[in-house]
Amino acid sequence: MARYVVSDHHLGHANIIGYCDRPFDTVGAMDTALVRRHFEVVDPGDRVIHLGDVAMDMQDGTETVERLETLGVDLLVRGNHDVGLSDGQAPVPVVESCRLSHDGYDFRCAHRPSDIVDSWDGWVIHGHHHNNDLETYPFVDAAAQRVNVGVELLAFRPLALSTLTDVLDDCDATTRLETVADARARLE
Repeated sequence: MARYVVSDHHLGHANIIGYCDRPFDTVGAMDTALVRRHFEVVDPGDRVIHLGDVAMDMQDGTETVERLETLGVDLLVRGNHDVGLSDGQAPVPVVESCRLSHDGYDFRCAHRPSDIVDSWDGWVIHGHHHNNDLETYPFVDAAAQRVNVGVELLAFRPLALSTLTDVLDDCDATTRLETVADARARLE
């Protein structure tokens, strides 16, 4: 069983294609590709921790619940577009943040990195910033101990925690990697 992290699918959100320069012509093509790519890496029995904005659901949570079930998410860290989801409505636990450990690393996960308490001195895994400010929020910023798992930076696939810790093992304190492709190139 592997554990995966990912954020910001924005399924059903047509405007995200232009906002994040996603390589899709329609929202239907985007949704189909994102679900297909998700299951290219996630197997039955794997655990998926989604760091928010599964869908563009600002109303009643119905779309978020449907998309959580489609992706087989095990834990949702609430994002700013998951606000329509009421307590107890989701088929999985919904939290504001969570803590994960893997291969000697401790991570605090939140949708926005600014939601992590200042006293946390470990690694932060977050979403929210997509690929819109890679200077500040690249895939890996070792100096800030921050990892951005927005789907645009992950080739639109969830990231295994084992892959993430392999990448971090290969980083020094000044490493900055814009995307997971940059990280994989370093590991080859």
